[in-house]
Amino acid sequence: MTTMKNAALPNREDIPAEARWHLDDIYNTAAEWQAARDGITKTLAEIQKFRGRLSEPQALLDCLTKQEEMEITLSAVFAWARMMADTDTGNQEYQAAVASVMPLLDKAGAATSFIEPELLALPEEKLRALPEALPGLRKYRFHLQELLRLKAHILTPEQESFLARTGELRSSARNTYTVMVNADLKFPDTLGEDGRLTPLSESRYMKFLRSEKQDVRKDAFTKLFQTYHAFRNTFASLYSSSVKASQFTASMRHYATMREAALDANNIPVSVYDKAIEATRSYLPELHRYMAVKKQLLQLDELHMYDLYVPIVEKPAVSYPYEKAQPILREALQPLGQTYLHDLFHGLASGWVDRCENQGKRSGAYSWGVYGVHPFVLMSWNDTYESLSTLAHEMGHSMHSWYSSQKQEFTNSEYTIFCAEVASTTNENLLLEYMLQHAKGRERLYYLNLYLEQIRTTVFRQMLFAEFELETHTLAEKGEALTADRLENIWMKLNRDYYGEDVVLDKELAAEWSRIPHFYRPFYVYQYATGYAAAMTLSHNLRTKGEPAQKAYLDYLASGGSDYSITLLQNAGVDMTGTEPFKITFEKFRHCLDELGQTAK
Repeated sequence: MTTMKNAALPNREDIPAEARWHLDDIYNTAAEWQAARDGITKTLAEIQKFRGRLSEPQALLDCLTKQEEMEITLSAVFAWARMMADTDTGNQEYQAAVASVMPLLDKAGAATSFIEPELLALPEEKLRALPEALPGLRKYRFHLQELLRLKAHILTPEQESFLARTGELRSSARNTYTVMVNADLKFPDTLGEDGRLTPLSESRYMKFLRSEKQDVRKDAFTKLFQTYHAFRNTFASLYSSSVKASQFTASMRHYATMREAALDANNIPVSVYDKAIEATRSYLPELHRYMAVKKQLLQLDELHMYDLYVPIVEKPAVSYPYEKAQPILREALQPLGQTYLHDLFHGLASGWVDRCENQGKRSGAYSWGVYGVHPFVLMSWNDTYESLSTLAHEMGHSMHSWYSSQKQEFTNSEYTIFCAEVASTTNENLLLEYMLQHAKGRERLYYLNLYLEQIRTTVFRQMLFAEFELETHTLAEKGEALTADRLENIWMKLNRDYYGEDVVLDKELAAEWSRIPHFYRPFYVYQYATGYAAAMTLSHNLRTKGEPAQKAYLDYLASGGSDYSITLLQNAGVDMTGTEPFKITFEKFRHCLDELGQTAK
C-alpha cells in the first residue's frame, strides 16, 4: 500500500547515478541475466554425468570445477534479481525474476547431492590423497578435509537427495510464522505523542518505545504483546513444530543434540556456547546495576521493560550529510591502516553503495558480496549518526567479502555465520570509540549510553535468547511438550535472572518469546554475542597494538572460509574458546557504566 510518506519520495529513476549501486557490474541487461539463469540447468545436467566417477582425479576435478562454475553463476543470478527487486518492491517483473530463481536453488542442491556421499564412500587414505593427485585439486583440500570431519553425519546419496527435497517441508513452520506475523497479525491503534490513537505495527513499535512519555511506551508495549498473547497456543505449536523439524534433521545426521548439530556445521565446540553463557552470567550484576542507574536517571518510581529503550540523554542535534560523514568515517577507521582505508573509499566511489531512499525501495540495510564482481550495500541515508554507523557496519561486511574474494578461490571465499558479524561490528565499534573520544558534556553521556545499550542488546539480550533456546531444545529432546505455559514460564524466569529486581516484569512480557523470528533458526542468535565480543577484542587490539594488529586483521579478512572459524579468529588475536573476549566486552560495559553512574549521584 502506498503511504503519504512514500508518495513524497523520488522515483527510482530520479536518484542520481552516483548514489546508486552499479548492478550492471554483474549483468548489463535483463537478457544477459536470463541467459545466465537459463544456462544453470544445462550445467546441472553436465554435473550429473560425473556420478559414479569421482574416484578418478581428473573426473573429480572436472566435476568440482563445474559445480563451482554453477555456484558462482547461481549466486550472481540470485543476487542480481534480488537486489533489483529490493530497489523497487512494487515492480512485478523484478519480483517474478526472483521467483524464477528459487526453484533452481532446490534443483542445484538435489543435482549435486551425490558428490559428498560418493567421495566419502572412498577409502579414507584415498580421499586424503586426492588433493595432491592433480594441481587443480589442491584448492579443495580444506573442503575435502571438512568432508572427512563430517563423515559420520553425511548420508547415502539417496538419503541426501531425500533430505534436500524435504527442505521446504522442514521450513514450513518458519514460513507460516513469517506470513502470520507480517501479513495476518493486526495490532490495535495505540496512544501517540499527541494523545490521539495512531496505528501500531512492528515497524513502528520501537519508535513508541523511545518516546519520552511513559504512557505512550506502556500502551504500545501492552497492545503489541496482548496481540501476540491472543495467539499464544498457535505460536507455541509453530515453535514446537520448528524444533521438531530441527530434531528430525539432527537425528537423520546422527547428532546427539540439536545444539551439537547446529554448532558442528562450523566446527564450533559446544564449550564455546557454554563459556559464553558462563561469562555473561558472571557479569549480570553489572546489568542489574545499569538498570538501577537507568531508573534513577529517568527519574522513574518503577522501571518497566518498556522503559529500557528510551534514551536517558537527549540525542545530539547534529546532522550528518553524506559528504560530511566521509571524513569522519576516514578518521574513525584510521586504526585499520591506509590499505584498508584506500580500498574502502575506492568502493564508496565505485558504485558499491545504494544510499538514497526511493519509492518502493526496501527498508533496512545489508551488504551482499558477489564473487568475481564486488560487494554491494543497500541502505537509506537520512543524515543521522545511525546512517553513519550503518554505513560503517555494512562496509565492514563488504570489505570482508572484498578481501576474501581477492585472496581466496570461490570454494574458500565464503566466511561462516560465526565470523560474519565480526568485521562489521569492528568498524561500528571503532566509529563509536571515535565519537566518544571527541564528545564532551551531555554529548559524551549520549555515546556512553549508546555503548551500554549496544552491549545490553547485542550481548546480554542475545545470550538470554541463547539460554532460552538451549532450555527449550533440551526439553524437546527429553520428550517434553513445549506448551505456551511452559515457554512463557521459561521466558519470565530468564528475564528476571538477567534484569534483576529493579525492573518490573509486566505480565504481557511473557509473550515476548513468540515475537523473536530468529528462534526459527536454531542456535543462531548466540553468534551475535560471540561476534560482538570478538569485534570488541579486535577493535581494542587495533587501537592499542598498531601495525601488527592491522596486518593480523587484514589477513583475517582475506582468509574467508579457508579454515575453521575458531582458528581464523585465533590467528587474528581472538581466542573464542575462552572467556577473555567477553571479559574485554563486559569490562568496557563496566567502565562506561562507572562514568555514567557518576551522573546519577
